[in-house]
Amino acid sequence: SSSALIVLEGGPLLPADLLPCCPRYSADARRPKLAMAQKSGRELVLEQLHVHKTHELIPKSGKVVAFDLELSLRHALDALAEHNLAHAPLWDSARQEFVTVLQGEDFAQLLARYGREAAAGAAGAHGGLSARPADEVTIREMLRACRPSPTALAFASLVPDESLYAAVQRMIERRLHHLPLIDGGVGVAPGPPSHQGGPPLPEPAAAPGSGSTILHVLTPLRVLNCIVHSPMFQSDVGMFGERIMDLGIATLLPNHGAAASVVTAALTAAGLAEGMPAGPTDAAAHGGVQGEAVCMAALAGAPLWHALMLVGQHGGSTLPVVDSVDSLVVMNVLTEERVLAFARSLPPVDLHTPLSTALGSPPPPEGVACRPTDSLHAVMAAFSRHHAERLCITDDGGRLLGMVTVLDVLKFFTT
Repeated sequence: SSSALIVLEGGPLLPADLLPCCPRYSADARRPKLAMAQKSGRELVLEQLHVHKTHELIPKSGKVVAFDLELSLRHALDALAEHNLAHAPLWDSARQEFVTVLQGEDFAQLLARYGREAAAGAAGAHGGLSARPADEVTIREMLRACRPSPTALAFASLVPDESLYAAVQRMIERRLHHLPLIDGGVGVAPGPPSHQGGPPLPEPAAAPGSGSTILHVLTPLRVLNCIVHSPMFQSDVGMFGERIMDLGIATLLPNHGAAASVVTAALTAAGLAEGMPAGPTDAAAHGGVQGEAVCMAALAGAPLWHALMLVGQHGGSTLPVVDSVDSLVVMNVLTEERVLAFARSLPPVDLHTPLSTALGSPPPPEGVACRPTDSLHAVMAAFSRHHAERLCITDDGGRLLGMVTVLDVLKFFTT
């Protein structure tokens, strides 16, 4: 029922003009320029990540949308669209705690399951999820069907008094793209949240996710934006002028042939490339550098559900779509927003529609790709400008060579 929807309102913890993501503020502005000149950009960023706290990134005004596990998929999808979100923390009423974060890859897994069942002629068999309308399937049921172990890991979160460095380390260690900041009784809270329906939340407790109020859901891109919008970054392009191919911070293959081998291996491992040879998907095994993401791609002529399966298995907000394994020319990308749009059409669109047809016109190339010779400054600016968590790395002919993620960049600054 709709009463399972919880909306938590959150207020500011600091005035907006003190946020490190605000171009007007930087602790570096008060330092002697000589001292700054003696430090590299990497050292200055690391220093700032240690100094600033996660509560400084909580928006001046905003809200956190959370769902109860018993909420229907239809209500969840409608709420995500209404609030322009691609994720939401999940509350378990039975356990009285937050347990995980719902994200686009969960819906990709569900749609891929529908497509696979239809391809096998088993759609709707045995009363499965695909036989039921979206308003009769709960989030809990979807997670049980689509996640090997829905809530096996402890709920990953941080309290607002932790440093940005601690937040980045947590995201890297757990490969998280959404890290809730909780009021667990530590630090200054912005005031009691208001609830629109749903079970009342208990008083704060020490256990992660149990009895806590979520103040904000932090993302790697939010942290990166703090760096990109700082005067240090804006005023000194040369400080971050190294080429990403020289820094070893991305998943990058040495040539087109090696990239084709990795993409083929990824398709074979997913069961989507019959007759193709199996092999390692680690770029390092092919003479490249392995970052946070697997170098993979969906074929433009393949069914839509093939691409959804890759997103569901490997996660990520951007999946390259290439013309063929032989040439690997990037034609388009499947984004998390498009996955949710397909999910909102439940019962789904024809999941056997060719991917190129389902996606339609491609986005501008500069919005989805970069070059190995691009500077770190250019790549970071592209992430921020296009609100992207991942970028394809292509050669001058537009052929896929790898992937770079925001987590790759943050890991460079913190390790």
